[in-house]
Amino acid sequence: MSQDNVELVKAWFAAYNRADLDAVMQVYAPDVEIKTLLTGNHRGREAIHQVFEGNREALSGYRLDPAELIPVGDHVVVVAALGGAGRVSDIALGDRIAFLVTVKDGLIVRQETFRNKREALAAAGVTE
Repeated sequence: MSQDNVELVKAWFAAYNRADLDAVMQVYAPDVEIKTLLTGNHRGREAIHQVFEGNREALSGYRLDPAELIPVGDHVVVVAALGGAGRVSDIALGDRIAFLVTVKDGLIVRQETFRNKREALAAAGVTE
């Protein structure tokens, strides 16, 4: 099951990076909850779709490139590099962030963003 969860999350990143938001939405449960660092909490596929569209509008070439995917039970901890630049400022992104993705019945039910891998692992109940 853990490897299936990792493959699901990989598929999500691939769809996201090719801007296939329909495919992105298919891996989310209808009542998915996402907690972001910048825009707070969002629930449901439509709200999530709006968050992703907002990112695409504000950032040119926005990408999330997974560097590490760590299975932890029903969760996957992901360390990802941010790519792209501000559409107006043209200031490049280049930092890493981490996600804790929770999978249930083959769908993502929760996704939480953290500043770093340590925080995401701690939220999953793992200490480094």
